[in-house]
Amino acid sequence: MKVRVSRQDYHSAEILAKDTVFLLERIGVKPRLENPNQSRKHANFKGFLAEYAVCRLFDAESPRLNISTDGGVDLWVNGISIDVKYSKANRLIFDSEAKFQSDVAVLVTDSDEDDCMNIIGWSSKNGFLANHHKHDFGYGERLVLDTKYLQPIETLWRKLQERKFQ
Repeated sequence: MKVRVSRQDYHSAEILAKDTVFLLERIGVKPRLENPNQSRKHANFKGFLAEYAVCRLFDAESPRLNISTDGGVDLWVNGISIDVKYSKANRLIFDSEAKFQSDVAVLVTDSDEDDCMNIIGWSSKNGFLANHHKHDFGYGERLVLDTKYLQPIETLWRKLQERKFQ
């Protein structure tokens, strides 16, 4: 599902990404990203932009700056915790089983339009753990779920709406 992000969302994602990296650098925390093909600021920007797209779809609160950690939860919708994962690889990726701390994870990737993000689908933790495989992208083994195992985002939207009106 293609979701348009506003100019304000785009700007806010840029500022959040810059602020996050700025604060981490000032307190001496080494960036988590181990990928020479992408800066930490750009990775954070894409992640925040993905979060904005999911927030727009579910009418949730916008992302905010978290200094130490978000606890594996990017947003809450009707009591359900969601971890938004941006990936160019078009696969849902977690560093480890322990890193999947939310109720569900939503995969977002780039769209062919600059002001849109493509929300691919979602998985519960149990669904992820039952169907993932391991893959090394060149910086250590990660847990990967191919898109064929993702549920359509429309089904999560429906579940959340049903929960809201019960």
